[in-house]
Formats: sequence, structure tokens, C-alpha cells
Amino acid sequence: MTRMTLSYDLSFATPAFVGDAAQQAQWRTPPFKALIRQWWRVVKAPQVGFQVNGPDGLRAAEHRLFGSASDNFGESSHQSLVRLRLKDWAVGQLANSAWPRQEINKIPVGKPGQGIRADLYLGFGPITPESRGKGLPERVRLALDPQKQRNELSISFGGTITESQINEVRQAISLASWFGGIGSRSRNGWGSITLQGDGIPRLPRGREDVVAYCQPFQTCFMSDRDWPHALGSDDLGPLAWIGRKDGAPFRNWREAVFFLATLRRAIRAAAKSFGRNQDISANQLIAYPVTKSDNRAWGNDERIAGSLRLKVIETGQGLVPVAVHLPCAVPRVLFEKLSPNDQRWIEAKQVDIWAAVHQDIGTKMNRLGSMK
Repeated sequence: MTRMTLSYDLSFATPAFVGDAAQQAQWRTPPFKALIRQWWRVVKAPQVGFQVNGPDGLRAAEHRLFGSASDNFGESSHQSLVRLRLKDWAVGQLANSAWPRQEINKIPVGKPGQGIRADLYLGFGPITPESRGKGLPERVRLALDPQKQRNELSISFGGTITESQINEVRQAISLASWFGGIGSRSRNGWGSITLQGDGIPRLPRGREDVVAYCQPFQTCFMSDRDWPHALGSDDLGPLAWIGRKDGAPFRNWREAVFFLATLRRAIRAAAKSFGRNQDISANQLIAYPVTKSDNRAWGNDERIAGSLRLKVIETGQGLVPVAVHLPCAVPRVLFEKLSPNDQRWIEAKQVDIWAAVHQDIGTKMNRLGSMK
């Protein structure tokens, strides 16, 4: 039996939209546990040969570590061996009325001269246009304020947990701190969390810190890997970018969000150049749905979460943008809804589409391991 407690200082680099039962922003442990589980799967997946089911697969290992409410793979239900506690459960302090709309620039969208504020482009939904926000109760638009709200997280372990399981959790926390976020639109850079403690550097020191979790991105599109299971890699190394090309950090989150919005817009343009087939378009492989890009086979209710994650990290000298790609196949249930012709189109095009996206990011940001 192994017992220990890990402690971390928590802070955000961008506002976080983390809702409680009343959809009011508040510090809560469930989003942090979910974040750790997501990145734990990336740590554990290669150890089980990327097998999901079965007594020696990922689900069984996850149930043993994080708990299960019912019998699974011949094992009885039990509590999680990983227990989280926050020092503070305060609600969000950044209200709709205090949102710094005038400090956020627009990115060009639509006809020449038109545009949309960068925060709306990255966070439409949790962030509403000023005209729609008027009259809403303030609690509807609360966010955790990166400039005012910090916290402390304690993680304890119990039961029959082993040293190797604890090490897996620690590795997952490092990845979460470098590449993860919590709350609505966190894959677009909102809720960019940093966990300081246990010797975690604010940024990965180089490729050696992540290479164990990488797979060639072409193989990540195998049909049985339709879930985020690895960081992608190519001939240049891990598909992770840290900092913009000139190496200069941002002074505040408004500047960082504007950069991420222009980056995401450019990524969409790079994919859009590959056009579409019958019902599927290249842009829909980046994330779905896409405004003004219909798919009759999927309709309006289906979703593909973006496999490219954007983030902002506070380094002590300023804010640094981060992008990382966790490539995976189109979810099997959605792939099977497409015509055979569209399925073949995806299989023929997806590697080239993503390679073009990677190349475009490389014109704006530094690859991990080649930072200035």
C-alpha cells in the first residue's frame, strides 16, 4: 500500500467557464479529475497496446484507478484511488458587465472590412455578443478571473494504489499543465490552467518530455483509434508548438486570445483549400459542425471535438501560446453514416489535410524543441 499527497498551486492564463449545477462559474473538483483522466489515457494507452476493452485494456485499468460504480471485467465496484480536494470553492468574479470588450481586437471574417471579435470567434456560446448579453442575469455570464482567482489542489491516494499508478497520474498532471484546459471551449484556449508543484516546469523542456506519449500521426487515424490516444509526431518531431515565431510573449490574455483566433482562422483556411466531396468537407475533419458547411449525413446534432488543442501558459515573463495535435480517426459511428465514396475520400485526404494544417502552424509558431 502506498500513501502520499501531491499539492499544486492553480492559476488560469485565460478566463474559465466552469459551470456548476446552476451553470454558474465556480471552482469544482470534477473538471480537474476529468482533465487528469483525459491525459492519463494518453499516458496509459501505449502500455496496453492502445487496446480499449478487455481485462487488460484501457477501460479496465481506468476503472481500477479512478473507480467504478458497477462490475467491470469481473471486478467489483469500488471508490477511486485518486482523491482531489480544492482549498477554495469560490464562484467566478469576472462578470458580463466587466468583460473587456473594448480591449479585444477583431479578426477578418466575411466580406472585406467585416470582422468578429477574437473572443467571440473562439468562445461563442459561453461568450455572447454585447447586444445579446444585455438583460442577462450577471450569474449567467460569470467566469473564473485569471487575474484575481487562484487556488490550491491536493491529490491523495489510497487503497491498493501502486507506485507505478501514482507515477502515471503525475505524468498525466504534467501533460495537463502543459496542454490542458477546463470548462467550455477549453480546446480553443479558454480555461488554460497551470498546475505548479511536484517539480513540473511551466513549459516542457524539450522533446524528451513528451516523446514517450507520441505516435506517428498517420497511424493515429486507424479505425479503432477514434479517441485522443497520443500526441502526433512527424519527421520534425512531436506535433506541439510553443510560442510565436518571434519568441515574444503576450502582455495579457486579450492579446493571446487574438493570436489564437487568427491561428484558428488560418487553420480553417488551410483545410478549406482541400474542398469537399459529397457530404464531407475538409473543414469538417478539423471539428464539426462548421458554420455554412452542411453535412446531410450528420445533420445539426452530431459533433466532432477538435483534435487540435490551443492553450495559453503564464511563464512569469508573459503569456505564451501553445498548440498540440492529438490526431484520431473520425468517430466510427459518424464514419459509418457517410457514403462509401465519402469514406474513401477521408481515407485518401486526411493525412494531407492535417499535414497542411501542421505546416501552416509552423509558419506562425515554434516547434517544441526549437524554441527561441
